[in-house]
Amino acid sequence: MTQSEKRIIALQNLLAREELDGLLLATGASLAYLLDLAGLPFQRTSETKNQRGAPSVEALNAPDCLLWISLEGESRLFCVPWREGDLAASPIPAAAEYAGHLPARLRPCLTGRSFAVGDCCAPWLAGILNDALPGCDVRPGEALVEELRRYKDDGELAKLRAAAAVTDEIMGKAVARLRPGITSREMEALLVRLGREAGAQDLAFAPGVLFTKKGHPSAQTITGHPHDLPFAPGSSAAFDFGYVIDGYCSDFGRSFYCGRAPEHLREGYQALQEAQCRMIAGIVPGKTNLGALDGMVREELTRMGFGEYMTNKDRGVIGHQIGIDVHEMPWINRSVDFVIQPGMVFCCEPKMWFPGECYLRVEDMVAVTETGAVSLTTYDRQQFQLPAG
Repeated sequence: MTQSEKRIIALQNLLAREELDGLLLATGASLAYLLDLAGLPFQRTSETKNQRGAPSVEALNAPDCLLWISLEGESRLFCVPWREGDLAASPIPAAAEYAGHLPARLRPCLTGRSFAVGDCCAPWLAGILNDALPGCDVRPGEALVEELRRYKDDGELAKLRAAAAVTDEIMGKAVARLRPGITSREMEALLVRLGREAGAQDLAFAPGVLFTKKGHPSAQTITGHPHDLPFAPGSSAAFDFGYVIDGYCSDFGRSFYCGRAPEHLREGYQALQEAQCRMIAGIVPGKTNLGALDGMVREELTRMGFGEYMTNKDRGVIGHQIGIDVHEMPWINRSVDFVIQPGMVFCCEPKMWFPGECYLRVEDMVAVTETGAVSLTTYDRQQFQLPAG
């Protein structure tokens, strides 16, 4: 049995549990996952599925691929003609049709009256189901596939490890270029170029290299990071970037300082790294709750005298799952009640803000094993101060 067949059978079991007759998906991460085609090109944006219920850029578009998974019977795949090449390796043969004819090709496949649709192009999907069977029950269904995507198999873990390793390597190359005079915009462009050279198929999201300079007007707010501000003595740089490698995403962050940093910033950054590592070491699969991770980091920072500088005090948002898509469910914040299990891979990204002076962030990809958790990103946690000349 192929990986795709196993995933579709598991999904059909969830459809039966929810008393649904089928699930309709458009081009996106869940479609790629069910077909075991991680390298299938689709648009990833930082605005897409940042939180459940948030507006999705993809939800407004008409699809170029449709995947119909029936509770009972044959699954079907349709695509516009120029997508045939992308789907050549699909375990379900793709029937090519012009976009305007896709609804007509789908209608004969529909059986039952209760259906679910994915997030991507959801209004369009619901519309064609209602046109085909007026009065049918159409519900959100992305969470059903996300329930399967939550736990990574060995092949997925290997791809995520490889993506993390490439990202670690690129961090080193980028830091070698991070010298006085270079701007945030130039550093972000460099990250794009280095990703291409490393063989990345895409960016996981738009890269961010956020410079903050003590005393500069932009340093008065946490969002004040002008792209034309040059790196200079007294400046900090907070990195947030990731790539799509072999169909799976990375997401990573480190912070650096130009010249000799004030003692409280040096100690603050090392405290942030130490709190991150202690949180990872403290995870007990089957026991630790995702909602507790923010508190685990915050408690350590408070113990070391830096808790007041940690951001997101109200909601405790500290990260997200990762896989084919960079932002996968469930997110990590205080309101989430979900016990961590083996096979999960998430990004933990605690941040610190020293008003008017410095913005610091750390982000690691963390894999949960049978006995604990391990960071897939291993870039030097001690490196912070960079040459000022």
